[in-house]
Amino acid sequence: MKKLIFTQFLLLSVTLLSSAQTRYLHDIFDKADIVRTSKVTFGENYYFLNFPPAPTGTSSGSPKDTVLQMDVYTPPTSDTENDRPVIIYLHTGSFLPKYINGQTTGSATDSSVVEICTRFAQKGYVVAALRYRLGWNPLAPSQIERTRQILNAVYRLINDTKTSVRFFKKDAATTNTYRIDPRRIFIIGQGSGGYASLAYHFLDKYQETELPKFLDDNGHSVVDTSLVGGIDGQGGAFNIYNHPGYSNDVAMVVNLGGALGDISWMDQTWPRVPVASIHCRKDIFAPFDSGNVIVPTTQQVVVFVHGSRTVVAKAVQQGLNDIWVNHTFTDDYSTRAYALNAKATHEGLFQIERPACSTPGAEEGAPWEWWDSTAVVADAALIGQNGTTLHNASLTTNPDMSKTKAIAYIDTIIGYLAPRMYLVIQDETIGVENQDVAEFQIYPNPVTDHVTIALQGNATIHAVELLDMTGRVLIRRDHIESSTFTTYRYGLPSGTYLIRIYSTLGTATEKIILH
Repeated sequence: MKKLIFTQFLLLSVTLLSSAQTRYLHDIFDKADIVRTSKVTFGENYYFLNFPPAPTGTSSGSPKDTVLQMDVYTPPTSDTENDRPVIIYLHTGSFLPKYINGQTTGSATDSSVVEICTRFAQKGYVVAALRYRLGWNPLAPSQIERTRQILNAVYRLINDTKTSVRFFKKDAATTNTYRIDPRRIFIIGQGSGGYASLAYHFLDKYQETELPKFLDDNGHSVVDTSLVGGIDGQGGAFNIYNHPGYSNDVAMVVNLGGALGDISWMDQTWPRVPVASIHCRKDIFAPFDSGNVIVPTTQQVVVFVHGSRTVVAKAVQQGLNDIWVNHTFTDDYSTRAYALNAKATHEGLFQIERPACSTPGAEEGAPWEWWDSTAVVADAALIGQNGTTLHNASLTTNPDMSKTKAIAYIDTIIGYLAPRMYLVIQDETIGVENQDVAEFQIYPNPVTDHVTIALQGNATIHAVELLDMTGRVLIRRDHIESSTFTTYRYGLPSGTYLIRIYSTLGTATEKIILH
């Protein structure tokens, strides 16, 4: 027998309100010095605005861009820091192209997206705003068809996000262009992007798409993995699996609006990550607690979902947010958050209260957004849309829209998130297995054909990964739920490898030798 080292959250004695300028907590670079590189290629996949779908760039009505792209924000070239955390940012837009969606926002170049990404880069992060795949029909005649369309749009965005995560992890293991820490990748979703940022981590089993509300008239899930690929992004007739061999794991997920497809998805998913939510209580586009998503223009029901307050309460109950619950935050943003939702039950939730809009039933949901009406009129005209109409329609849910107001709310977003993300970054137990908690056996080691992991007592193994010495995932087995597990080498060449175990006690890694 020998001792395994399991990951546990560290209680930090960090003083967050220090007057010193601390990287990742404060702005340490000037905005003018941030480097923004547009349209960086991170993968390729099928285009879904037309059907049948086709690889992006083919002749079947697809756009000129042939690849998945992102806008990357980095600190100045003079920055010498290595192991920089990464933020993957998912914009809003109802999964349709900007202006076509009937809105003045909906792209990676929205004013709010550029501002938030730049502000985090000023703190030292590498930030990637994805230009992800779009496409669904909100005017489909039946509710189940609208459910099919929107769930598949979210599913594709999850796969695009996983592609970007694997892209950065591959970069870290190979060219190291961005000098990132692959253990510290954050997902932030805004508006419709918030649906994907929450589902990214918690939608981890195909069976979770087979809830009654996700079944068609034939009793089949509206997500057909034979077409769009599996949960981890592999397979599918209309799906391309990019950067194989690298993990999809992230360190934290954040939603600014949006919701979770179903609260049952939060079923002790492994590895465990904290969840932060910022949400307007009367958001017309996504429920704060739980309720139906509706098509704003027709008021037709799409699907019943669970919102930020429900999600964060479950995260706290499950211990996902313990790293924050066990820390004393004294900043004004945390104080304001606790005034509306108690720390003990809702740590990680910032509730925004906005006045009711003049239009009946229209409540503000994104006070951090703003746009230039003159630019909207000019740009919308290029694609045959009436920019004045779009501007006026968007004002119904953001009636006092202005850059000044938006920046004030962006200050709130960053002011609330930054200290919590900082704690995650400073948690040195991430990816480190050096706490003596439970006895285990790995045998035989060295390995000829197969290796068995056995935990003592009532400990349960959730998942096992076999990695090479660079940290690249070669084999992963999920949903084990047993105290013992045997895996085979599947033709791997002789050498030294790492075996990583996710269990009820935490995460552990051990070296093994393949003969």
